[in-house]
Amino acid sequence: MDKQKRYHGEIWFLGKESQKQFGILFFKEDDIFIETNLHSSEMVFKELQIVGVFTGLGYATFVDCLIQNQTSGIIESRVYKPKYLFVSNEHIILTENLLIKEFYVINEAIVKWINHAVWYNNQTNSLSKKEFTDQYEIQQDEFMIEIQQFISYRMKNRSKLVISNHGKVKFILKEAVSVLKAIEIYDQFQEVLQFLRGGSSKFSEFKFQCLGCNAWQEVYYNDKKLSKSTYNFIYTEYKDIKSELSKILIAAYTNDNFRFCLHRLMDNFISSGISHSKRFTNSISTFEAFCKIYSGIDQNNLKKYIKNYEEIFKSIGKLTDEEWSSFAGKVIRSRDYHVHSNQKNRGIYSDFELLYVSFLFDFVIGYLLAKNIGLSESILDKFINQGNRVYIDMKRTNQILSANSLKDE
Repeated sequence: MDKQKRYHGEIWFLGKESQKQFGILFFKEDDIFIETNLHSSEMVFKELQIVGVFTGLGYATFVDCLIQNQTSGIIESRVYKPKYLFVSNEHIILTENLLIKEFYVINEAIVKWINHAVWYNNQTNSLSKKEFTDQYEIQQDEFMIEIQQFISYRMKNRSKLVISNHGKVKFILKEAVSVLKAIEIYDQFQEVLQFLRGGSSKFSEFKFQCLGCNAWQEVYYNDKKLSKSTYNFIYTEYKDIKSELSKILIAAYTNDNFRFCLHRLMDNFISSGISHSKRFTNSISTFEAFCKIYSGIDQNNLKKYIKNYEEIFKSIGKLTDEEWSSFAGKVIRSRDYHVHSNQKNRGIYSDFELLYVSFLFDFVIGYLLAKNIGLSESILDKFINQGNRVYIDMKRTNQILSANSLKDE
């Protein structure tokens, strides 16, 4: 499927093939659109399902089609914005009760994670490349994940051959799941990728094996549950984490407590346009959730939670004893100001400071999660070192850049 193309074909409502109409399928900012004369005689805001066939694409099923625009008169027209698009070369995909056992996603963030470029060696007259498939058993005989890098070749014109690296993650399940559950499983992998390398990217293919005909079918949706890589969190290369990746994947898919804390932690890195105060309160609530589950402290007390992890806060934030003595109190006053509207509170963090205190808590939580599942010291050190760079070095630089000369006079 090429999102740069416009596909032409015929579409109809399911079970009403005799009423088919011409339609144009196109993509805009990664959303799906259909322009057509097909419309219901009833007043509706969305059509649950539209099916059709398109030249150069195949059979298509559109699900949850919001009416984006409509015109009426002698000729009625509609512009639909479907949430999901299913494509098959074999048959129309009936999405009701659709189940999946095997599916894979091609995501170029995996290529960046592996970090091995294809290049031509003039001395040996050969292509240097890295192709592999690694398997990770999540649950014995129940759930398997494969991470793969492979090469594709295509002719750009008569004189050019394009060679590309691709990264793929494949999920193999014993028990069939719904499409939405499959997307949830993939999203969980994206959170692991976000946790380990600082970002994901939009998939280029999402395919599943049809249980009826065994052919590989495609599903497309505008995946918005990701963030562009800003490297504010830790960055590991695949080869550095490979020997310990099973621990993380097993925890992410089988440990409800770890998964809950990871999801809350990654919210700050996946969400866009979030205010500094909201980011700060998210970090505090995630830290409290982690401590409630893992710290062993019976009383839900933020000050005790912070004091309990004094060593790691000091290591990541390079806090002096003097700074540490007032740290917990200032965090609590700032939390109460923004959460409970205690506007009389004094000695709270500025909006700028809230961002970096939030980062500090995020690195502490990431470190503690990694330590809790037994990751090596070399990985734990990445949380400390990157936390130092963000909380100390980046904070200092941005403090200089953001200084307001008029205000500071």
